[in-house]
Amino acid sequence: MPRDALSIDIDSSLAEKGDSVAYYCIRCGQFVTRTSWALRMGGDHEHVLFNPAGVIFRVACFADAPGVVAVGSASGQFTWFRGYLWRVALCRGCDTHLGWMYEGTGAPAVFFGLIRTLLVERPG
Repeated sequence: MPRDALSIDIDSSLAEKGDSVAYYCIRCGQFVTRTSWALRMGGDHEHVLFNPAGVIFRVACFADAPGVVAVGSASGQFTWFRGYLWRVALCRGCDTHLGWMYEGTGAPAVFFGLIRTLLVERPG
């Protein structure tokens, strides 16, 4: 199967920690994701990105994030990942905007870009 130009793979340096480290919402403590679900999108797990208003985000990519819920219609406007549409991802516990869910036709079909500064790392 040909790889997407985005270069997608599980981040083995983080996955080595297994499920021993998890990320939680900084505001309410809701479980969000695990290090074992970290992905490298475009060669990196974390990206420093900015939106059209000039707000800078440090975004970490994950294959799964059961602690968030995607809301709104999917949009391709100003997408940070070519070939993917995005939807806002809110914390299931407190509705804080924690990042974005990305949907595309490549592999993976879905992944999550989460704002790193809004996540607290703890033993899982």
